[in-house]
Amino acid sequence: MRETLLTNCERNFVNKCIQEETRLDGRRLLEARSVKIHFGSNWGCCMVSLGHTKAIAQVSCDIQQPKISRPNEGMIHINVELSQLAAQNFESGRQSEAAVMISRQLEKCFKDSKCVDLESLCIVADKKVWNIRVDINIINHDGNLIDCASIATLAALSHFHRPDVTSTGEEIIIHPASEKDFLSLTLFHYPVCISFITFESGNTIMDPTYIEERIGVARLTLGVNSYKELCSLNFDYLTKTMSVKDVISAVSNHAATYAAKLVQQIKETVTNNIQSRYKKDKSDICGFKESINADKLTSIIGNHISIKLSKWDLVARTDDENMKIENENTRIIKYDEGSAELIPIFEDSLKKEDDVSSMDDSDYSDTECIKLRAQTKRTPIDEIVLDSSD
Repeated sequence: MRETLLTNCERNFVNKCIQEETRLDGRRLLEARSVKIHFGSNWGCCMVSLGHTKAIAQVSCDIQQPKISRPNEGMIHINVELSQLAAQNFESGRQSEAAVMISRQLEKCFKDSKCVDLESLCIVADKKVWNIRVDINIINHDGNLIDCASIATLAALSHFHRPDVTSTGEEIIIHPASEKDFLSLTLFHYPVCISFITFESGNTIMDPTYIEERIGVARLTLGVNSYKELCSLNFDYLTKTMSVKDVISAVSNHAATYAAKLVQQIKETVTNNIQSRYKKDKSDICGFKESINADKLTSIIGNHISIKLSKWDLVARTDDENMKIENENTRIIKYDEGSAELIPIFEDSLKKEDDVSSMDDSDYSDTECIKLRAQTKRTPIDEIVLDSSD
């Protein structure tokens, strides 16, 4: 299935908002979405939520023969899968171009920067080493997949524990957890990817959503660790009027500061989960149960745009005014405090004036929401009688 095209109205609307330093979800230009990390029942299994973008990472290991050029070093591989569960335009069972690009950027950030101590994965030089594999599955796509995948990769690698082994010269014994405690991986530094999008107006935003990254003209992804060191860099632009120097000079300090805070959050979450496992606190190792809630999810496929209003009193009705809006094609529905959705209403769904006048507005406060006079048309159905004689 092809990706839904954006209309000129949507492009102009988002560009105008960014030009006025306003974002649809109420964030500032250089403000990231909240990060939530949940761990599964197995070592190295975690789910990361970056806003509504969600990714699951699983780290596994096996014993293989090392490379000829690196006889005393282990190996690490990173694989990213984009399924139709995340977006309808993704194809299952086929490696897409987007998945390959994300995998390459993660390998540059983690593998090429020597993040993992590969020499500690050597069992017998030139014969047997540990092969670490990181599988990342995107389960919901709302923009900025590379950042969400990098956080999931770092959290999974920090949380993973491999079995202890003993080499007798002729054979290798892998000890279960009942005999010897599993060993954690040695990480020299903790890098994460931080993405920025630049628009036609020249303004740059951080952590773009799905609609924002489709409208931007340049994308910059920095791999930064907790020591504020640059581990990787990827710059993609649609116009040659903008150079990477202009964008880096504007966001480098902010990216380094945010990376240090994000790594600290990952370390604390991993440490708390590992301590609860050794204390055998089952409430903290119940898997992803606590991450499943009844909150509303925002899908990238739909005929509405999610917005967040900073000041409801600017548009709220007053008691003195009887706002009787008729023949409108939109309505605003409030979900949480300070957030709403603008949903279009088609003409055939508008009801008669008699039905509109019967709506009671006493249940809504002045600053709570705007309820425009429009309702969905309902078609009555025939009565169904269940006969038990058969």
